[in-house]
Amino acid sequence: MQLSRLITTSLLFCLVAVPANASIIQISHDSGTFELNSSPMNILNTASPYFSSTDLATAHEILSNWGISTDGKITILPINTFAGLSFLTLIDKELGAGDTGSNASLGITSTASSSLGMYINDYSQDIWQLVTPPFGSQTLGATFAWGSVGSGDGFAWTGLTLGDTFAYSFNDLDGEASTFDDEAFQFASWNDGGWEIVATSTFDANHAWEFSGMTIPGPPAALLVAALTLSYRRRRQ
Repeated sequence: MQLSRLITTSLLFCLVAVPANASIIQISHDSGTFELNSSPMNILNTASPYFSSTDLATAHEILSNWGISTDGKITILPINTFAGLSFLTLIDKELGAGDTGSNASLGITSTASSSLGMYINDYSQDIWQLVTPPFGSQTLGATFAWGSVGSGDGFAWTGLTLGDTFAYSFNDLDGEASTFDDEAFQFASWNDGGWEIVATSTFDANHAWEFSGMTIPGPPAALLVAALTLSYRRRRQ
């Protein structure tokens, strides 16, 4: 009994001492749930909400180096940036020169924890509004417009910590003339030392799609929680 108490006390002490390291995003949608692991990208080192086309192109290039094509896709992934843990949405492929015209558009509504920061590409050109109540959550409503040949768009929630939640709703405003592939959505995760696509999806018959997410503990906090649970079960037995 004393040994069990000592183990439990030690684990609780370690759990308090370990920072709330939120590095995994749990995604939920109508087909089920899955997890996305983050990895560093040296972007988003400018003042919010300015998300440069250069940074946008850098993210695409990094994914391309791992064999991930982002052209005609909505690519979603968690990354560690200068602005902290960030949840990135890449819309089509950006080569870094910015938009020279627009022939494609996408509507996005996203609600997230009020503590999060936000970066948006072409912030002075896209039609967008960030509604920030005095407490609770904040909501971004945006119509992203870009040239489908050679340029893209995107945005990111930043500064995510353990327990932060968010929800996304997409609308393909181009309808039948959509610039997106049939499998328009792809989720990227850092697994086994590299980026890979772990899930894909498509717009529904109404040219819409939605999902939600939450940050959950990454190692070593998750391991300590598991160890504490195991210790408790053994003590009960």
